[in-house]
Amino acid sequence: VQVSLAGTNAVAGDTVQLYNGAGTGSQLGTSYTLLASDITNGFAIMQTGVLTNGVTYAITGRVTDQAGNQSAASSSFVVTEDTSAPNAPSIISVTDDVSPVTGTLASGGSTNDTDLTVKVSLTGTNAVAGDTVQLYNGSGTGSLLGSSYTLTATDISNTFANVQTGTLTNGTTYAITARVTDAAGNQSAVSTNTFT
Repeated sequence: VQVSLAGTNAVAGDTVQLYNGAGTGSQLGTSYTLLASDITNGFAIMQTGVLTNGVTYAITGRVTDQAGNQSAASSSFVVTEDTSAPNAPSIISVTDDVSPVTGTLASGGSTNDTDLTVKVSLTGTNAVAGDTVQLYNGSGTGSLLGSSYTLTATDISNTFANVQTGTLTNGTTYAITARVTDAAGNQSAVSTNTFT
């Protein structure tokens, strides 16, 4: 947390303490003693200490001088700690919409559609609107297919999302998989099935 010292009259040797909320009952981390360089810079960099998954924090800061006088609380910065990845999605179907043969493909088949539509099930993933789905070639994350797709409220209601593979290369066999990533950057395991 970068805490501005502008207008505080703080000097080297004063301390800064972070809190959860406007009061002083819930300290975050340990107090930080200001250095001369912090005063020169006009700010101090502090750590919150370990935050708990699933908890929303209203982070505030207070400066205490060497006589023990403590400032009022700063404005708050609200953040929700999220360290839990979504559960793995599954691939429901893959559709070819390029003539002459169109429709749902069978895994292991061939297609002349160079940008397939992959129907990804969101059931059981705990995904919410704003999370993203990314397709890959294989079970790893090294070979992305297309661009990530941001889930809408409609996708969540439908319990699936249609995601494009992006341009595929003639003569290449793909093992299509999917992963969900939440807004905090936590990524699910690879989809429970692969479509070839």
